[in-house]
This record gives sequence, C-alpha cells and structure tokens, in this order.
Amino acid sequence: MINKKRFGFAAYEVLTVFVMLLIIMVVLLARVFKTDYQEKYDIMSNNARMFSLAVSNLYIEDVIQDSYYLEMIIDKKLFSNIKNPFKGEKYCNPYQSKVVIKNNKKYVTLECGNYLIFEQDSLEKSYTIYQVGNWSSKKVAGKVQKSVFYNYPNGNENVFSENLEEDIFLYEFNKLNKTDYKHVQEIPEKYQVFKETKYRYLKKVSE
Repeated sequence: MINKKRFGFAAYEVLTVFVMLLIIMVVLLARVFKTDYQEKYDIMSNNARMFSLAVSNLYIEDVIQDSYYLEMIIDKKLFSNIKNPFKGEKYCNPYQSKVVIKNNKKYVTLECGNYLIFEQDSLEKSYTIYQVGNWSSKKVAGKVQKSVFYNYPNGNENVFSENLEEDIFLYEFNKLNKTDYKHVQEIPEKYQVFKETKYRYLKKVSE
C-alpha cells in the first residue's frame, strides 16, 4: 500500500512539473512572437514614412494634386513597390496605399496584407497600425473604414481585378484608354462605370 501511494504521488509531481513547463513555454513563445511582430510593425511604419517623404519631394515639384497613390509614384520611378513585412501578399497594395495633402499636412495610408496604417499624419513620431477585415457592402460594428470604389465591365468581368477609389481609378482608366478625364463624371456612359460603398473593421494592434 505504501509503494502505491508513493508511486501515485510521484506521478502527480511529474504532471505538475510538466504543466508548469508548458505554461512557461507558452509565455516565452508569446513574447517571441510579440517581439517578432513589433519588428514588422516598425518596418511597416518606416516604409510608410519613406513613402510620404517621396511624395513630399514630388509635391514640391508639381503641386497639382492632393492625392498620390503608391502606384502613381512607382509609375514615375520615384519609388519601388513596398515589400509586405507580414505573411501573405509579397508586396503592399499600391492601389490602396496613398498620401493625401490637406492644409499643407500629409496623411499617409499604407496597406500591407491585412495590416493598415490609416490616414496618419506623416510627421507623427509613431504610427498606429490596424488589422483590417475584408471589404463588405454591409456596415460592420466597431471602428470602421469606409470607402467608395469604382470599376467598369469588359464582357463578363470587370476591367480592374479590384475596385478602386476615385482618384486611382481615374488615373488607371486614363492610362489604359489613353484619355485625360479630370473627373469620373466626365467618362462617357458607354463604359458603364459603376461605384459602390464598402466598409471594413479596424482593430488597433500597435501604436
């Protein structure tokens, strides 16, 4: 009887130690992943800052528009596409990433996979980074990003693989059709341009 009790007590001790080690491993792994993601957040913030700086230099030269998308800057060979520091798409989205000038201030948006720096004052010391959901035509709860998108059909498919915001849509439309429209409303009805309002949630993950 004594031997059985000792054996049972020893097994309990082993199980307790195992559970404690498991908890310690989970905590350590969580810290490792947190550090790893913080480095990626820092890289994304630095890329956004460099992007806004490139736009600042361009704006000084032309001062003709107030929205500069990453795709426009790439076309002008003033900036290369930005690598996505997270898993998923290889590069950040050049059609959603932009710098907008308002009252002589520059606000940068950079979308890399499902991570987003959204309309951040480019001179801020640190940038807030959000995790975002998929675009939906239905409103979602919580903090939300809202945007109006444009596209137009070509047969059974849309011309652009993703719907585009007004300024970048107009830019891409003119580039593709060799036109020079200043507003979407100027595009002839034969193109059947359509627009839709979409929403997605924003979840703050770093600042």
